[in-house]
Amino acid sequence: MQFGYADVDITPQPGEELTGYGYYLNRRATGAADPLLARALAMSDGDARAVVVQLDLLALSAQFVDDVRGECERRLGLPGSHLMLHCTHTHSGPAVRVTFGCGRPSEHFLHDLNRHLVSVVEGALENLTEADSMEAFEIPWPKGFAHNRVGGSELDTHVRGVRIVPTAGRPIVLMNYACHPVTMGVNREYSADYPGALIREFNAYGTRALFLTGCSGDINPLINAYKHGMGTSETLRIYGRDLAAVVREGLRQACDWTPGPLRVISEMVPVAYDMPGEDEFAEALAGLKAQVLDSPDDGTLRANIEWHEAMLAAYAQGTMDEISRAEIQVMGCGNVLFAGLAAETFTKLGQMIRDAAPDHLSIIGATTNGVIGYLSDSADVARGGYASSSAAKLYGMPLPTPEAGETWAREGARIVREVIG
Repeated sequence: MQFGYADVDITPQPGEELTGYGYYLNRRATGAADPLLARALAMSDGDARAVVVQLDLLALSAQFVDDVRGECERRLGLPGSHLMLHCTHTHSGPAVRVTFGCGRPSEHFLHDLNRHLVSVVEGALENLTEADSMEAFEIPWPKGFAHNRVGGSELDTHVRGVRIVPTAGRPIVLMNYACHPVTMGVNREYSADYPGALIREFNAYGTRALFLTGCSGDINPLINAYKHGMGTSETLRIYGRDLAAVVREGLRQACDWTPGPLRVISEMVPVAYDMPGEDEFAEALAGLKAQVLDSPDDGTLRANIEWHEAMLAAYAQGTMDEISRAEIQVMGCGNVLFAGLAAETFTKLGQMIRDAAPDHLSIIGATTNGVIGYLSDSADVARGGYASSSAAKLYGMPLPTPEAGETWAREGARIVREVIG
């Protein structure tokens, strides 16, 4: 096996709208608390190549992902399905896709980001070199800094990862933990949140590092259990230090990562939805527009109007089924799987996919590729949770059925089984 690494600074100039909190906050960045990067890990078995890219951003649109993949295929000969674009989901990054009321990207930043991503993929492929050793680890961390924020009991209490020691150059570590990067609250500076602090810990010791945020649609940092937005740069430093210590312990216990041929399957999987008829929808929109005349500063109401307008457009264009699909991408290499899920996925759904390959190390990154929105479990839908209602609307997705998340995850499990044969 050959591996290559590259990174590039993607921090924009001040002024971009930050994304991830509240409605119409007009959070324009005044500067950077820490840099935002894109980091790429390329893999080759001699016949096939695949690249995992980690971005310090919230989420990408499907159209943007298609554009980057298309450019990489034209310029670099890399099949689009073999490129995984994972956002760590920091809520202190610039908008890259429209979220109604929660941020809109600038064309200038999107253009620069596309160029940077093609460049970093190219750099990782150019740096491919043989590995002297490959290791994988999974270690429990029951007293981590994550907690279930929706009243459920599910929590992924493990930290996972791999280490590659190339014949030339510094070691590469890819790490995976499930917790929403919302430590800093509603700030006005660019920040990679705790994943950035974790990676800096490893960079300081000469290791190149990447991080994939796991299935944490229902998981927040513990500090938010006391009061949302209390986190500071010191909180980030502590989270990064503590998580780095767990990773180092995992590496001390690591097992050989048995190489194998690269196999990649990527599918756009339907997400079942339950929506009113077009006429009923149009009537509801008219009612909302009447209400907003009396409450023009009601952000929730304004975002709801934008969502109704988008859904009516989908009805008119016949695209409702098309926008109700979310990608599941699985890259298999020996006894390690990298899975990219195009949603803010709840813990239970990630575990359903992981259970399909109990003899493999499954490193799952949510908010990967073109993110549809939240996919919660049926228990959260029954509670009338934010994820399956308000959050679906800010992402511009049709409202999912109660069983949509579990049904989608079962398809993910099927894809995993196909990859491992």
